[in-house]
Amino acid sequence: MPVFTYKAINTSGVIVENTLEAATTTEAGDKLRSLGYHPLHIKSKSAGLNLEIFSNKPKIKVDDVIVFTRQLVVLLKAGVPLLSCLDALAEQAENESMREIIKHIYVDIESGISFSEALNKHPQIFEKMYINTIRAGEMGGALDKVLARLAELMEFDRETKAQIKSAMRHPLIIVISLGVAFISLMLFVVPKFIDMFAKLGVNLPLPTRILIGMYTVISGYWYIVVGVLMLAVITFKIWVKTPAGAYSWDLVKLKMPIFGSLIMKSTMSRFTRMLETLNSSGLPILQALDIVARTVGNEVIGKEIEKAAQGVRKGDGLAVPLRQSKLFPPMVIRMIAIGEQSGSLDEMLLNISGHYDVEVDYAVKSLSSMIEPIITVALGIIVLFLALAIFLPMWDLTSIAQ
Repeated sequence: MPVFTYKAINTSGVIVENTLEAATTTEAGDKLRSLGYHPLHIKSKSAGLNLEIFSNKPKIKVDDVIVFTRQLVVLLKAGVPLLSCLDALAEQAENESMREIIKHIYVDIESGISFSEALNKHPQIFEKMYINTIRAGEMGGALDKVLARLAELMEFDRETKAQIKSAMRHPLIIVISLGVAFISLMLFVVPKFIDMFAKLGVNLPLPTRILIGMYTVISGYWYIVVGVLMLAVITFKIWVKTPAGAYSWDLVKLKMPIFGSLIMKSTMSRFTRMLETLNSSGLPILQALDIVARTVGNEVIGKEIEKAAQGVRKGDGLAVPLRQSKLFPPMVIRMIAIGEQSGSLDEMLLNISGHYDVEVDYAVKSLSSMIEPIITVALGIIVLFLALAIFLPMWDLTSIAQ
């Protein structure tokens, strides 16, 4: 009979790891539950495969984390202890996978580690920014306030992504349709013209030669093209995970037309909102800047924030080093400078964040209208190229016949 290794919570709330014999994973889980255990992880010892991959448990989405965060804020503000909050949320969670994660966090905290350390054991669910912000809230004694701001930030990010997807839907349909039409033209129409031109034996113009070359590559070497594209995608994904690659790619994103401005505004909103949250929770400004630099979502902006922290450490304040970076918008620098001089930095940071939230919302709503002219121009260029490639040789033949 197959042997399974398991990790489960026993009746005393302690995590235990051991092995048992069972015919299937389901039977192994049933045996553990009959003992009063709550299975966390069941793995085939012989095959060495994590059979949880093939389970039918629902995936944990951003909405599940937002609901968890919002409910936790309400309970904490009501004065309920953290462990009691987690116990109640585990019972209420509709998502079975989220319920197990909350129970796991409960057991970890009960064993003596902090809330942020317990969350850090589940990086696939809770982002680095989420964990570091909660760590700051624990240090500043304002966990409920930090969690409330986190929920607002996550909701804003979710709504922004949904708006971008909606704005990009129509242009994407146009691009896909154009791609299908181009491939169909290359596979079914162009070959007939190639045969006709070959029989006539005329000198072909440059657009026609380019079109024939494209057809030759697509029809005769498509597997090489597909292989090169797949290799390029894999290489790119590996590269952007390296520190140098992540920095270079984030720099490229900031310089992109249309999207660069949107990314900058979104990053400024995140930077000021996070800094206000951490600073107002009582965390020292240097620690707050360190956390924001690592979790702001853009490596280039993060490096500039680290440089600004060095200026703060020297006593220059925050506005001066940010102005030296020449990357932050002048409005951000001016309002931070006013906030430092008037002793109302938190209020100014919140105002900046609100301003950029509105800017991001407007930019996203107008995204489709900005992209469609570009697609229209690109479509016109492609149609012109195909028309010249196909009809120029025919015009040459007409002039020769005359």
